[in-house]
Amino acid sequence: MSGMTVYKRRRDELIKKLGRSVAIVKGAPEQTRSHDTEYPYRQDSDFFYLTGYTEPGAACIIDPNNQDHPFQMFVLPQDPKKEVWTGWRLSFEETEKKFGCDRAADIAEFENSALESLKKATKVYTNLNHNKDHHHTVLEWLQQVRKEVQRSGGGPEGIESLGAITHEMRLIKDAHEVELMEKAAQISADAHIRAMQASKPGIFEYQLQAVLEHHFVYEGGAGPAYTSIVGAGDNATVLHYVKNADEVKDGDMILIDAAAEYQMYAADITRTFPANGTFTKAQRELYDVVLKAQKAVIEAAKPGVPYKTLHELDLKLLVEGMLEIGLLEGSYDEIIEEKKYQDYFMHNTGHWLGLDVHDMGKYMVDGESRSLEPGMVFTVEPGIYVNSRSDAPERFRGIGVRIEDNILITEEGNRNLTDGVPKEVDEIEALMGRK
Repeated sequence: MSGMTVYKRRRDELIKKLGRSVAIVKGAPEQTRSHDTEYPYRQDSDFFYLTGYTEPGAACIIDPNNQDHPFQMFVLPQDPKKEVWTGWRLSFEETEKKFGCDRAADIAEFENSALESLKKATKVYTNLNHNKDHHHTVLEWLQQVRKEVQRSGGGPEGIESLGAITHEMRLIKDAHEVELMEKAAQISADAHIRAMQASKPGIFEYQLQAVLEHHFVYEGGAGPAYTSIVGAGDNATVLHYVKNADEVKDGDMILIDAAAEYQMYAADITRTFPANGTFTKAQRELYDVVLKAQKAVIEAAKPGVPYKTLHELDLKLLVEGMLEIGLLEGSYDEIIEEKKYQDYFMHNTGHWLGLDVHDMGKYMVDGESRSLEPGMVFTVEPGIYVNSRSDAPERFRGIGVRIEDNILITEEGNRNLTDGVPKEVDEIEALMGRK
């Protein structure tokens, strides 16, 4: 299936869901880094999902009421003087041909076209997640149109987030998306292997970050899908440690949570391993508890299983494991009821994955945990974190362990997209050359 066909199918599905409403969608704004330099541009996920367009300065209108031009795109016009600095732009005709729009026009025409579409719509859907200026502009347009058509009884009844429709669409990945996510996973897995092989006492966390992110880009990724986490020793117990500034010491465990973005789709991998390539007894005790839980949750993930069941299973196995090795004391029921486990495990077992690393889609439907369906992709990432200030047995202090894979639900069960990175103790030690 060609890229254009994929985006057209999504727009056709959206049009059916819109009824007589209109979708007015703005591309992501550019973000200033400092003075006259910008951050690398990254398109709004919903805008990309519907159009495939990745350049700045764009907008689109998807309007079932417009029989002639139900899909219009508005882009920056060609401007040779500016293009010398920022790159060549497609003509309107080229834009129509490449992106399958019924009409492509100057972004300067966006407002007038949006106002015309609003006059015939029952409701307006727009992307509200990143651009407050656009949100306010659409509200002003809505008020303006209501004044113009109030005597006729027409005009939109209100404004709603486009995500109310697209986020549920995005939850089920099509074959094209799975292919891109497989590539993101492969690049990321290879990068983790390289980082493990490069690890040694005396290296700095930022040097391992460089190994990872070099490979992301070298293999065709856009770079990291999120801020890379490389934490050694006590830093591995900080969930979102991103300074990546310290020297790795002999005896440290290293936690790396990093992955590539490939053609807008994210992977998300975490591995934990000893800096010197050999697990100590305490490190292995914690690691084995986390690994057992992760493998059991992955095995349990299949169509029809409520999503919350995975977290419940993970929590049960982690608590039982922490009791067995002496990290927790007391009865299982007491620990669960009083949430004493949160001293060492304080996050959920996973999240949806796709265009965003924490991708969109509801976890609950009508008050109940939604059941897994083929095409869903999510992470499974149990962890145990014992910081150096903890009251835990001393042998466990300063050790953080998280193991994370990306799981695609299939008709038969599931497929681990990131199983290319070793996670068995013997495999890790062998990869690092210690066995």
